Amino acid sequence: MNSDNEAPQNLFAAGAKTIIGMVHLLPLPGSEGYGGIGISAITQRAIAEARVLAEGGVDAILIQNSGDEPWTLHGGPETIAYMSVIGAMIRQSVRCAVGVNILANGAVEALAVAHAIDAQFVRIKVYCGAVVSTGGIITGAATQALTFRRAVGAKHLAVAADVYDRTSAPLGDLPIAAMADLAHRHGHADALIATGHSVEDSLARIREIKRAIPAAVVLAGGGTTQNNVGSFLAECDGVVVGSSVKDSGHFVGTVDRARLDAYMQAVARTRAKLRNRQ
Repeated sequence: MNSDNEAPQNLFAAGAKTIIGMVHLLPLPGSEGYGGIGISAITQRAIAEARVLAEGGVDAILIQNSGDEPWTLHGGPETIAYMSVIGAMIRQSVRCAVGVNILANGAVEALAVAHAIDAQFVRIKVYCGAVVSTGGIITGAATQALTFRRAVGAKHLAVAADVYDRTSAPLGDLPIAAMADLAHRHGHADALIATGHSVEDSLARIREIKRAIPAAVVLAGGGTTQNNVGSFLAECDGVVVGSSVKDSGHFVGTVDRARLDAYMQAVARTRAKLRNRQ
């Protein structure tokens, strides 16, 4: 957890200013990009990334099968198996909260992995409505996710639901505020994630959701850096960070401790400023 004792006890609480660091997995066996390096090497790298993030002070880690593009709709049985093994070893290696995201929209699959490894939350990319993505039309998974979560006795697992993620285009013209309301009210999402095509677009989406649903916990899904994270945290309840703390500045890189430290220092300054305003 955050070394300055500022980490929120409840990850998805209004005003918590939660920082979620991404562990982007290398291509897993069965995916197009898998090069045969073996699951042990993939796991070792993932654990090392998670440890750097945890030691750097993030409040939670989100494990994602980022390297498996082009992603299948739900991830195959091999994805569930490998991510369960990797996730369990990460859970044993860090003390902070852990979440699971399976691309393109493996909602039930992510919940299954998260429950098996005793994680705390999942991220679901298309929770309500429908979108057009690289693989075609993807429909919302809220009903299936809630049904499965109840069936396996995993209602303690929190759901962070994306609302019109930037990697896809909405099918139809339902305003983002209305879609967010569906995810919050109908889908019982614990947090809503907004990610635009630019910093300005992301902030605009966050503000629109916050205006429409003041009680909702809203996270920024991407695009934050040490230079702009303060602007984001002033508007929303937390952020998901990945590329900007990598050595390459891209998600395929590895977490750079110096970049992470600079980012978390900016977070600490912002948290202090916001506390002083209260």
